[in-house]
Amino acid sequence: MTTYISGKDLLELVSDRAPAVAVLDVRTPLERSKGHIAVSASLPFHEIEQRIVDLVPGTATTVVLAGEPDTDGPAADLLESLGYSDVRVLEDGLTGWTNAGGRLYTGTNVRSKTLGEWIEHEFSTPTVDSTTVQGWIEQGDDVVILDSRPTTEYLHHHIPGGYDTGGGAEIAYRAGSVVKSPDTKVVINCAGRTRGIVGAQSLINTGIANQVFSLYNGTPAWEQSGRSLAFGDEQALPAPQDVSDELAAWVRATFDKAGVQVLSPDAVQERLADASTTTYVFDVRTPAEFAAGHFEVSVSAPGGQLVQQVDNHIAVPNAHVVLVDDQDFVRAASTVQWLRYLHTGPLSVVAYTEDAVLDHPRRALPLPDAQHVDRSELEQWRTDGTDHLVVDLRPSADYAAGHIPGSVHARREQLTQIAEKAPDATLVLVGNDRYSPEHVVSEVPASVVVLAGGIDAAETLTTDDPHYAGEIADRTGPPPFGPERDRWYAEYFEWELALLETTSGDPHFAFAEIAS
Repeated sequence: MTTYISGKDLLELVSDRAPAVAVLDVRTPLERSKGHIAVSASLPFHEIEQRIVDLVPGTATTVVLAGEPDTDGPAADLLESLGYSDVRVLEDGLTGWTNAGGRLYTGTNVRSKTLGEWIEHEFSTPTVDSTTVQGWIEQGDDVVILDSRPTTEYLHHHIPGGYDTGGGAEIAYRAGSVVKSPDTKVVINCAGRTRGIVGAQSLINTGIANQVFSLYNGTPAWEQSGRSLAFGDEQALPAPQDVSDELAAWVRATFDKAGVQVLSPDAVQERLADASTTTYVFDVRTPAEFAAGHFEVSVSAPGGQLVQQVDNHIAVPNAHVVLVDDQDFVRAASTVQWLRYLHTGPLSVVAYTEDAVLDHPRRALPLPDAQHVDRSELEQWRTDGTDHLVVDLRPSADYAAGHIPGSVHARREQLTQIAEKAPDATLVLVGNDRYSPEHVVSEVPASVVVLAGGIDAAETLTTDDPHYAGEIADRTGPPPFGPERDRWYAEYFEWELALLETTSGDPHFAFAEIAS
């Protein structure tokens, strides 16, 4: 039977920052962007089994589902079936929350993006517009442009001549390879505002002698000013061979200010074994470094993105957060200096070493039994006319980048309707290394199989003729280049520039108080 919590009681819980309460929003990212509770974590119903163990490791943690009752009810049943013992549904959904005096916020990653605006206001982070930067370049000034976004975004588009840093927390770590003179002007850009501001202030905080600026409104403003963008690989900054004494001293000072402990792997293991608290272990190194070797228990969360998307990673207030980095801890320091304004729990760091092992007592969700079909069998079905429909459950962006010809993209909540429209067809569910379709097979009233090996098993992929079972609900960012993109960014910047005023008076945006 569903257990409910009133809006009033939930408001009191989050106001007290109860240490063992995770507020989850299981609606789609698109629905969430239209209004949500600021301190809720995003866990779409489609992804519950894929991410719940990372987001809420302890099954005794109180979980409150705060979105729409029609979705929250089934999600509560699912979580209870997975072993979570205290799951509650917000009575009357978000209406119950607002009736109790709670605020709702539109957009995505609202606390993180408001922090960016607060940083610019609080620290007077210098900013510069595209026309000025172009003027510096044309008159021969020594200018270095550093892109604070992850490499994937840089490859999609970037400012010509700009360097791929790998992400915001990498800037202080790697900038020395191209900033050789104190007279060099350093410009930090992103695809909007937050990561440019945070990246610029992060570099300034290290004590660098250079003039450092965030590029006002990032690559959209650069493009809208009539300047061209570049696409694909151009210039990636290498990791340093060693870290300067000055940067090492800044790391120590940053840790002291944030109360950060440097832990051994054994000490982290002790915290993981303590069932009375939640401990998150985030690897803030680059995805490539993570892929080359990492603690099994850790989640890849490059530092800049962890700060930018804290509500996608941390659901339990006051949890112990442990950041994994190399021995120099520059990227961990770049992360904690801002994470401390968003998270009230203790922050620690641990150095990754190949010979150390970190295991988590939490259980990994076992894969339910499911019938599988391999690539050759699927090809045979196509040849002999066996009635089947390939359904791709990966993120829509991955589907658009390459999918099995004739397949349809869907979310789990659309599978029943798909099955009803094709009652004689066998549904072939496709996932990848981050999405296991086996978890949703039992809820589909049809003949269902899973493609063994996921999308990697497909021999041929195409970007042509995509089919979607419904509205694309997992993307909230800008549309492709063109007039619609310009209009989207105009509205986005209006929203972002108003965040300090919009959130005024809300204690969850009282960043200085949180950090103290």
